[in-house]
Amino acid sequence: MNIQNNKKILSQMDIISEIKKAERQRRPVDLSNSIITDLSMITDRVKDGLNLENTEIKGSIFLGEVIILGELNLRGAIVNGSLYLGNSEIEDDLILENALVKGAINLVGAKIKGNVNAKNLTTMGFLSLSKTEIEGDVILEDANIKSAQYEDLSVRGDLFLGTATIRGALNLGKMTSEGLIDMEDVNIGSNLVLTGTKSGKGEIDTTTMKLEGKKIV
Repeated sequence: MNIQNNKKILSQMDIISEIKKAERQRRPVDLSNSIITDLSMITDRVKDGLNLENTEIKGSIFLGEVIILGELNLRGAIVNGSLYLGNSEIEDDLILENALVKGAINLVGAKIKGNVNAKNLTTMGFLSLSKTEIEGDVILEDANIKSAQYEDLSVRGDLFLGTATIRGALNLGKMTSEGLIDMEDVNIGSNLVLTGTKSGKGEIDTTTMKLEGKKIV
């Protein structure tokens, strides 16, 4: 195991070893403060959570359909590719606070038993929570969803919330989206905060959403 900028450089074998060790010790998988090439889980179930706090991922994270029996922590992480959590199940919080993702974030169809804390998140590409089921709050306060330009492809910085079910509050306070904010048929069990929210496509259409609490603008 090498060290770079006070972070451990983990190989695929190091990651596999840590997953097995964490399972034996009944604790979260700890890949925090590390540098890894990419992350595509070798298992479809992670017991006790996954910690990637302050980790740099040189490529992408693919955790589609993975079941995480605990928290997924990406606080302060840098992902140089995209983040895919489509149809995954997270038994606790998803933490993206202060994370930087240099590609799209796709959570389509994910089920999250806790909160989604993405305060001050920056992503370069769309952020999709379409068809998600989230038991707690979704916090995107101060988040920045930027458009991205690649050699032969441009990806607009859209926020997709279509048909999501959020049983807590949705906080988009001071969030900036360079594209549209799609809230078609979203279900929100508590308050919707739109104070200082900016959309690159102008007015945010909330006419088809179902809101149990207050709309705060």
